[in-house]
Amino acid sequence: MFKLNKSTRIALYSIFELSKNPKEKFSASQIADKYDISEHHVIKVLQQLARAGFVKSSRGINGGFQISLNPKNITMFDVVQIFEPSQSETKCSILETNETCKFKNATCSIGTVINEIKEQADFTLKSITIATLIAPKKIF
Repeated sequence: MFKLNKSTRIALYSIFELSKNPKEKFSASQIADKYDISEHHVIKVLQQLARAGFVKSSRGINGGFQISLNPKNITMFDVVQIFEPSQSETKCSILETNETCKFKNATCSIGTVINEIKEQADFTLKSITIATLIAPKKIF
C-alpha cells in the first residue's frame, strides 16, 4: 500500500551512503553502481537534494557529492517530502485524480481510515533520522 516512487528511493539511498562517511565525496556513479540504478537518475536526484540543501556538490577531479547536514537532523520525512507529491487535506486519498466521490457530502469512513494511515506513516517517517538508519538499534 505504501510505496515510494523511484526518485524517493534513490534519494534515501544517496543520503544514506553520503551520511555513512560525511567527510568523503562520492560520485553519482558510485551510488548508482552500489544500488544497480541509472547514474543519470542518481545525478538528477542528487541535484534536487543539493537545491534543497541536503547535499553539496563540487566539480573537477576531486569533485563529487557530500552530505551538508548532520544526519541526526535529517528525517526520512524530510527527504521523502521533496520527491513525493503531497495531497491536500481536502483531496480524497482513495480516488484517482479524475474520479468523483460517490459519497458527495456524506462522511466516507474508508477515506478517513486511509488518511489516518497516511498520518501514521508521516509520523513514523518524521521519527526516524538518517543517523538512526546508519546505526540501527531497535526503532520501535
